[in-house]
Amino acid sequence: MGRDLAEGVALSALRDGEMLFGHAHGDAVLLARRGDEIFAVGATCTHSHYAAPLGDGLLVDGTVRCPLHHARFDLRTGACLRAPAVNPIACYDVETKGGRVRVGARKPAPGPRDPASTNLGSVPRRSIQPR
Repeated sequence: MGRDLAEGVALSALRDGEMLFGHAHGDAVLLARRGDEIFAVGATCTHSHYAAPLGDGLLVDGTVRCPLHHARFDLRTGACLRAPAVNPIACYDVETKGGRVRVGARKPAPGPRDPASTNLGSVPRRSIQPR
């Protein structure tokens, strides 16, 4: 399951814009860093039974995107921001002290998102010009 993030890792092991897979408190956890902010979230997408590894996805503006179907999750809250997933991912407290990052307790989860209100993202459209 990777590194024990509850025991902690060196802050230098997680550079800006990178993610690090591990485990804490019996759960698969992903650490992500954006500037001076470090986030700890569940490491797998909640979409269906696929359980895609979010560590293979992309960090974009405070979110992590699933590598399979592009569901998007907020790193601060775990909330699902984009379909096809509707359930949030777990979020954990993070402590940075003495040059080490440790994952603490699991935070309360936000409720599931209403699929009807899920942002499906913009679909590129091409205009057809008459000849």
